[in-house]
Amino acid sequence: MQLKPLLLSSALLLSFPAFAAQNEVTFGIGDLQDYTSPFIGLEYKRYFSDVSAENQPHLISPYLNKINSAYGRYFTTDVYDFYQVGGEWFIDDRWVVNTHFRYVDYSRTATTTYATADIDVGYFLSSNWQVGAGSYYQYQESRPFYYNGETYTNDRTFSRNRNSIKAFTRYTNVTNGSGWDMGAEVIFTSSLRATLDARYFFNPDVSLNLTYLIEENDEDYLYDEGDIAEITLDYWFTRHFSLQVGAGARIGGDEDGLATVTLTTSYRF
Repeated sequence: MQLKPLLLSSALLLSFPAFAAQNEVTFGIGDLQDYTSPFIGLEYKRYFSDVSAENQPHLISPYLNKINSAYGRYFTTDVYDFYQVGGEWFIDDRWVVNTHFRYVDYSRTATTTYATADIDVGYFLSSNWQVGAGSYYQYQESRPFYYNGETYTNDRTFSRNRNSIKAFTRYTNVTNGSGWDMGAEVIFTSSLRATLDARYFFNPDVSLNLTYLIEENDEDYLYDEGDIAEITLDYWFTRHFSLQVGAGARIGGDEDGLATVTLTTSYRF
């Protein structure tokens, strides 16, 4: 299961004076057909050092400068509420630890609770190339459906959990604000589950990202059969304020076509 909330910041923040940034607020809206649309979400991220964007892409400047951070995220649809917290900690110039904890509270589906936890350890083989591995834990609680002329649910619930190993890599080559940021991740479950990601920065302000999600025969996966390809345009009006628009399509399944539409804005201050 992959929940990918895209978010947007309050316009009131635009009146703040410019200074070294250590905070980021994001707010977004979107239409996710496979998760029951629409959604609205909010995220706050705290950087533990000032974020510099001199001659660097504003979007990934914290990563390029190895700045530690923590975040909290919430978004909601008419079916569930989604909560997530996590952080990124650079131990030194070589090692980095990432953590993500998610909790989904459903209201009108067979699944009543879904939770995941990621703990990843990455190592920089060079200044541009990171490799790593981690643990991906899932917990799901459900109630059975019964069919007897009409659909109804039983108050009883059952639960299950699964722990999987994952491996990932990320290669970033940016010069004078332009270049590539590419990554791949594979989760070793009973079926294929992989994410491929490629972003090109035309300059520090503008980038285009393509994400391709592959998951076959995984009963936890909320999308219908078929891969998901998403393209996103990210534009920074200043080093503080950005706008992001994206759309995703289902490919290779029984119902090819548009799967997601999102609009995001954020403010870093």
